[in-house]
Amino acid sequence: MKVTNKKPKVYDATEDPYLNLIFMKNPNINYQKKEGQIVVTKKQNHWTQRFFRKLYFKIPEQTYITLDKYSSFVFEQVDGSKTVREIGQELAAQYDEASAQLYDRLILYLNYLDKEENWIQLVK
Repeated sequence: MKVTNKKPKVYDATEDPYLNLIFMKNPNINYQKKEGQIVVTKKQNHWTQRFFRKLYFKIPEQTYITLDKYSSFVFEQVDGSKTVREIGQELAAQYDEASAQLYDRLILYLNYLDKEENWIQLVK
């Protein structure tokens, strides 16, 4: 067995190529700013929802999702010109407590908004 003194490579989020990506808001998303927080309006238009509405179940046609202060700040920064790195720097400048694992969490959140919710889109 060969023993080496090499340290294991630690993941460094600041070197991630994902930080150079630019996102923009999906033009089809409906949102508004209320009391400093973003409120996203999401349509409930799945075929099962429409079916149960016809059976007089009380299923709303829209739901309203209120983002917290961090999520609202990040969502506002997504403008089609700022990189993920620049958004992270502004988030860290605005909220001191956000700097712990900043880019790891920011990358996960933006990926969620892009892939799962389709609220933002990749520009480049």
